[in-house]
Amino acid sequence: MGSSGSKDLNQPLIGYKFPTDRAKVRHNPDRSQDERLHVDVLGDVYDYLIIFSRPDDAGVGGLSKGTADEAQAKSSAKTDRISWNDIELLWFQAVPGEEDRKTKGVEWLKSEWTSRFRTDTVSSAQGGDTIPRTTFESLVREHIVDVLGRKAGLQLSLRTSPKGDYVYCLVRAPESLLEKKAEKAKYKLKFRGEVDPGFEFWQRWSDHDDDGRPIFIELREEADLYEKNKANEILEDLYAAGKIGANDSAVIEYEEPTKKHWSRRIHTLERIADKVPVTNTYPAYAQFSTNPRERHLYDEYQSPRGKSLFLPKDRLYLTKRAIDEQFDFGVLVENEAVVACFALHDASFGEPVLNRRWFLRYWVFPFFLPSPDSRGSPYVSHPAINRGSACPVYLWPWAQPLMEVRAYFGEKIALYFAWVGFYGYSLLTPAIAALACEILLLVTDTSDETRGMHADQLFLGFFLIIWAAYYKASWDVESKYCAAKWGTTNFEEVEQDRPQFVGDPDQPRRLSPITNENETYYPEEKRHTTQCISAFIVLVCSGLVIGMVLLLFLAEYLVYEKLGMPAVALCFSVVQAGFIQVASHFYSEIAYWLNDQENYRTQTNYENNLILKKFFFEIINNYSALAITAYFKGIYFQCIMGANNCLGDMKVLLIAITATRYVIALYGVLAGSFGQAMRSLFGASSCSGGDDDGDSTLAANPLRDDGGQFDDDLDFELSELGEERKDSPLRSLETPRFEAEIELEEYEGTFDDFAEIVLQMGLVSMFSLGFYVLPLCAMLETLLQIRADAYKLCVLTRRPDPALAETVGSWGALMDAMATLAVFSNAGIICFTTLSFASYSFNQRLLAFFILEQSMLACKLLTELSVSRVPIDLYEILKRQQVVVNRHKNVVFDYEDDEKLEDDEIGTKRGNVDRDNLKLSSVKQASLSDFDLRKIEFLKEKLADCEADMKVARSEYKRASKSEVLNEELGVSYSRRSPDLALGMITLTILEAENVGTRHNPIDAKSCRLVVHVRDPTPRNERKYEGQPGPGPQISKPARLPPKTPDVSSEVLSSGSRLVFNQTFSLAPIKTAKAEVLIDLMDESKRLKLGTTTLVLSDLSNQQKRHLTLSLAKTAAATHGHGAESAVLYVNAQFQYSRIIPIKNRIYHIFDEQRKLTRDIQNIRLGNPPEQAWDFPEEALFSPKSMGGESSNIADARLILESRVRRRGARPTPLRTPSPVRASRWLVAERSPPAESSSSRGPHWPPPQRAHAYDAVLGTGAPPRSCATARAAHQARG
Repeated sequence: MGSSGSKDLNQPLIGYKFPTDRAKVRHNPDRSQDERLHVDVLGDVYDYLIIFSRPDDAGVGGLSKGTADEAQAKSSAKTDRISWNDIELLWFQAVPGEEDRKTKGVEWLKSEWTSRFRTDTVSSAQGGDTIPRTTFESLVREHIVDVLGRKAGLQLSLRTSPKGDYVYCLVRAPESLLEKKAEKAKYKLKFRGEVDPGFEFWQRWSDHDDDGRPIFIELREEADLYEKNKANEILEDLYAAGKIGANDSAVIEYEEPTKKHWSRRIHTLERIADKVPVTNTYPAYAQFSTNPRERHLYDEYQSPRGKSLFLPKDRLYLTKRAIDEQFDFGVLVENEAVVACFALHDASFGEPVLNRRWFLRYWVFPFFLPSPDSRGSPYVSHPAINRGSACPVYLWPWAQPLMEVRAYFGEKIALYFAWVGFYGYSLLTPAIAALACEILLLVTDTSDETRGMHADQLFLGFFLIIWAAYYKASWDVESKYCAAKWGTTNFEEVEQDRPQFVGDPDQPRRLSPITNENETYYPEEKRHTTQCISAFIVLVCSGLVIGMVLLLFLAEYLVYEKLGMPAVALCFSVVQAGFIQVASHFYSEIAYWLNDQENYRTQTNYENNLILKKFFFEIINNYSALAITAYFKGIYFQCIMGANNCLGDMKVLLIAITATRYVIALYGVLAGSFGQAMRSLFGASSCSGGDDDGDSTLAANPLRDDGGQFDDDLDFELSELGEERKDSPLRSLETPRFEAEIELEEYEGTFDDFAEIVLQMGLVSMFSLGFYVLPLCAMLETLLQIRADAYKLCVLTRRPDPALAETVGSWGALMDAMATLAVFSNAGIICFTTLSFASYSFNQRLLAFFILEQSMLACKLLTELSVSRVPIDLYEILKRQQVVVNRHKNVVFDYEDDEKLEDDEIGTKRGNVDRDNLKLSSVKQASLSDFDLRKIEFLKEKLADCEADMKVARSEYKRASKSEVLNEELGVSYSRRSPDLALGMITLTILEAENVGTRHNPIDAKSCRLVVHVRDPTPRNERKYEGQPGPGPQISKPARLPPKTPDVSSEVLSSGSRLVFNQTFSLAPIKTAKAEVLIDLMDESKRLKLGTTTLVLSDLSNQQKRHLTLSLAKTAAATHGHGAESAVLYVNAQFQYSRIIPIKNRIYHIFDEQRKLTRDIQNIRLGNPPEQAWDFPEEALFSPKSMGGESSNIADARLILESRVRRRGARPTPLRTPSPVRASRWLVAERSPPAESSSSRGPHWPPPQRAHAYDAVLGTGAPPRSCATARAAHQARG
């Protein structure tokens, strides 16, 4: 019997069947499709909406309230005219990409300007001609629609607003375009669960081996290899049963060269067809590829548009990417050339789960759901997020459908809600601890006025520090779980310039020192100056806040002390709390304005600097009143709630601040709902959930693994559903669904939401000693914040653009900063505010403060160190995901570990002898002769050399593959460490040029230079790489004349016919083997191009250095119409683009050599002559037993001579047929022992005898006198 550990591995797995049982029903036709999943969409749905103004009409009735007010304000501005300079700058920024693409876009606009308006673009002294702004907007609209529909391949639908003043352009991308964009962007998609069902599946066993170890049947099933014919039969049967698609119905030639390749795919397809139980809750993610061999790996989702590989957030992300590749709509909207461009909630119309109605029911208001399976989980790593696991009752308040939020809104927003939920759940611990301390005070009847050490204060102070540190460290781990669950591990996004980023007025553009391309430029010196001014303004604002807080305390003191009105004095705490919110609101505008003035290029830099500005002020604004109350109020003012300390005053202030935060959170929701209700009341269309998203309860949730339906009491009756659908087409004809979204506010991002929670964490960790109920209040506020933010996203704002994210970024550092500030705050409150150290002197208190602060800091550091950065289970998950991707997508087998491998990288068949002409009757049973044994031994030695060479080549191949990967489409290797770094390099040495100058048109050598640059003739929209194909242009040193020699005429020197350069260029990186090197010969003094030539890189594919003579085509300006001899350029060129290809070619050659050797060894063993002309040693070319036969003597002699000729490297000469007597005589001479020589050269043959034998074999007449004369005679005869 197996061990207990083995028994534990074989726990029951629901739905599991053994491979033999699955095979019995595998080929039955699949009739289990749920017809209710095929939702009948009542009209087309689109993903994005672009709104253009229609300047033919002056009204603004298409938009309502806020949007209409903005449009009305803009309409007055649109009566102005716009100059060409403003348009050129705007359009240059709006066209994304490199300098040449931007320039081409501006040139197009210039041609349209001149052809349409018949004006000169630069005739006006004030920046060029001007046109009405409305006319420019019409031109922009026409061009955008044309490019998006024709060039980008997007599907568009144009409509006008009800009053005709706006044009709505609805945008969506077909599935094929999404796949192309996903492959180009290296976008990661999730693998099917059946690809790697989980540890429990792979550990199934039913028997043991002789040693008592379990035999894992699924691993054994996975290791089975199919012959090619059998593999095709299995795939055809699965296709006939409807279990797989047409792409997988046969072995894919060239993609699957060995049994292991196609067998692995077949086993995966069989698991998918069998619908094996999946327990793996962290499936792997891999970069999407359109390769048909890999298509079955990616998960599919049911949607109204049919089965798709893309979730709604994937579809929106890739569609936005396709739009952004053509235009930067951020720039166009910022400059009012376009009204708006945003994603639509209506894009999910008809989705079975992912729609706003579902989120309102299961996310915003989940309090009365009867089933716990629909609630989600408090955080991503909690088991409740997985199949078959219900959320515990005590966690219901924090539970969220995070997987659905991520699928609808994207990873960035889902990560925010995961962070808030994790924070709210973490607050449960300090809330319980603080309540326990509060209960202890009530039971022991202890108050803040009691002198002596307060154990509850010490305990809670240390506990809050440990909690803050533990929360921060735990969230770092949880964020890694989120990244593993959502496929964003090691995510890096290439940021584009912000639409608001502008160049320096003195030098708006410059040549980049990195890319050699013109770029928008803003000097760091000016930014540093602006930053210093901003820092000064922030300090002034912070000082004003502190001054205002002190004035409020002074007023409170006067009311309490002078007027004797304590109740009125307590109201100043409410004033302080209100002032915090007012100051934060007004300063927020100042912080944004200051940050805009600093003109940051990327959004990350912009947000990081905005965080610094806001949080420096917000820490002063939110905590200054509390700090003054705790440390200074009792000294300089008067404590109202206590005679000996101000803890009571701090408690009142904390209650006021907490209540104010509740009011602000509720106001944000209620105000937005009220405004929406008013718009609906006065006739504006609304986005009610009734017909917004179709039937959301009949279908299974494709994101949750339970696969079950939702609650029965929520299901519509089919008759009611039918009535609803009969009405909805009429309603959609009257008012399109998407029009309701135009009135919604634009989503402002998660910046302010993050800021509110981080500030709240500071309140809890720093000031809970003054109000023990504060952690509980903060927890309830967080619960309110989660639902309020969810309500805003689903009802009050437009759908945000999905964005990828791996961590919360700088907010993590701010949380750590709050935990550090809490160390000093709690130590200070215990030592200086409470009465724990009231009997000690100030110096003793100060000493106690330092001891307490260092102790708390040590606890914080120890807590952070105690939390593993990467737990063992997370480490195993990440490694397992990597292994699964390598096994199924990056299919590479180890040569040394697999003896059955058949040339997986090479794709050739190796080793075995071809048996086409082999007959068993030809096998000889007799033993081999010495003659044949020597040949076989010689071939085996060569075979052993080949194996040694193969081992070395494979080792080199592995080393090369670790550092680079060959891009088959581009023909160039790229670095594995930096995937965007191409490894192609051209070494070009230009020696000299001839026939450049002539007697009629002489040139000056010193003014001649060469310009070398790389270009790609492939159209830009078909290129598979970003940016330019190679480095920027390189210029040579001036040419010089050749030295004066007798061979160089004076005419050559005077006319400049021959120019010497002798200069080497290194061009790297080269991104494609399809590129060309263009060499231009320029005359600097005349500013004239003398000639040009092109070097095609495909001519250098062998990666060897070549000497080339290039034809230099002279320009017409250089020849002045005179006929001239064509010029030539002498160069040495070498194109090195891959270390892998030469090694692969060497492996090809070694494989071929091994095949030939093995075949000829077998041929000799069977008594057949070798098929190849091997360089056998002379002792293996004749047999002593065959000396008596005439024909064998002649054959042996001819073999020896041919072998010697080959060893000398000469071409074998056809030999005449010698007489048998001469051949025998020559062989006797060859076999006779050599005579000893008196010289140091060693033994030698007597020359007359050797010459005679040589001529005898050749069949000539009388023997020559010497070997030298014999060779001479032979050469003379040819």
